[in-house]
Amino acid sequence: MSFRNATWLKPLMVGLVVSGIVLPLVGDPAAVAESETNFLVAAMRVQPERWDKAHNLGLLKKYASQAAESGARLVVTCEGFLDGYLSNAKLVPELTREKFMEIGEPLDGPWMKRIADLASKLKIFLSVGFAERRGKEMFNSVVVYSPAGELVLHYSKTHIKGEAFNTPGTSFPVAKTDLGTIGALICYDRRFPEVARILALKGAQILIIPAYGTDGERNEALLRTRAWENSVWVVYVKQNQALIINPSGKIVARNEGDHDQLVFATIEIDDNVGTGDILERRSPSFYHELTELQLQGD
Repeated sequence: MSFRNATWLKPLMVGLVVSGIVLPLVGDPAAVAESETNFLVAAMRVQPERWDKAHNLGLLKKYASQAAESGARLVVTCEGFLDGYLSNAKLVPELTREKFMEIGEPLDGPWMKRIADLASKLKIFLSVGFAERRGKEMFNSVVVYSPAGELVLHYSKTHIKGEAFNTPGTSFPVAKTDLGTIGALICYDRRFPEVARILALKGAQILIIPAYGTDGERNEALLRTRAWENSVWVVYVKQNQALIINPSGKIVARNEGDHDQLVFATIEIDDNVGTGDILERRSPSFYHELTELQLQGD
């Protein structure tokens, strides 16, 4: 069932649930269809199985296909979706470095090729989190493939508290796409305002934030702040939560209930995205202490 050109939905401004799919509509669908700067994003609030890439790829095919049929142009999974999130030894007590390396997937590995092919088949931008094996090191990574099946964004988590076997990433890339400029954080990275700010200053208009685990009530306030202070869209996706937040810091879509589901929202890219008073009125010449000061002990 496609909603890309569903003009009968025009009067609706609230969420719908269609066959278990949460479909919040933002703005006027007819106007959305007329503009190339507006597009539908789908957050996969879906629980993967640990250690089971085949099962998780099956979930990805199922929900990404549903999202594409509903008109989504960007689909985002949670952190570590391909392998079921194995990075945190506290959550996975049976984890050893040997087992982790064995299930780790190279960027050019066969499972990543299948994900790239799926993006190409569905003609969507597809973002997937995975445990990446790079030589003798492991990374907590996320990729975005284009509708042509090409890798357009590859980010490795830089703040890896609690991930004993992972190596931190060292760069903050952004990708200029037909949808806008996309940057990525992973889970714990969101707690550090510097990461999101770097991406915003590099031109990011949309921040993809895959995550895993549970969060307290402060999480929504934190994410809304990241969106507002950087004037960017935030697509936050966990195995048990999905939030899509506009550049004003307003949550425009969220999951309903605890079941696996797709959460949709229309992202609108205009002249105000990636700009805003806070970015424009910064005074970087005053901020040298950020890189000079160290945390002072007792």
